[in-house]
Amino acid sequence: MLPRKTARVLLLDGQDRLLLIRMHDPNVGDASGKVLSRAYWVTIGGEMEPGEDIATAARRELMEETGLADARIGPPVWTTEHVLCVHGKNRLLQETFVLARAGTTVLNRGGWTPLEREVIRDMRWWTLGELRETTELIFPTSLVQHLPALIAGDIPASPLAIAP
Repeated sequence: MLPRKTARVLLLDGQDRLLLIRMHDPNVGDASGKVLSRAYWVTIGGEMEPGEDIATAARRELMEETGLADARIGPPVWTTEHVLCVHGKNRLLQETFVLARAGTTVLNRGGWTPLEREVIRDMRWWTLGELRETTELIFPTSLVQHLPALIAGDIPASPLAIAP
C-alpha cells in the first residue's frame, strides 16, 4: 500500500484557540471506500512533497491554506496512522502533527488550490470548551483528549502515537 506522509498543524492563537478546517471530499473514504455523508473538521495540513521535512511542509501548508506567514512552528507532538481510500486506492496515511502559534488570526484563502476550493467549506478558531461540547465530527477523533496538555505547555519529548 502506498504511504502518504502528511504534515498536520495544531495552530493555536494567543487565546489558545485551535484553527480547524471544515471539509468534505467525495473522493476520500475509509479503508472500505465508504465516504462520510457529512462534512468534518480537520487540522491544517496535507501531503508532504518530496524532499520536505515536517517543519517545511507544515509552513507551506499553513501559507497555502491560511495565508499566515508569521506562525511559529514548534516540534512534532503527535503521530497517527490509518488507511483511507483516496480516488479509489487505499493509502496508508502517516500523519505527524506539529504545534504552532499564530501571530495573527486573519485568514486568507487566496492560496487555495482548485481542489481545496471544492472540498473546504469553512475555517474556524475553536476554544477547548467548544471542542469538548460540539457534536461536529472532528479528526483526529482523539484531538480533544490530547489537546489540553499541549495548551498547558506539556510538550512531549517525542511525538505521542494517538488515535486517528
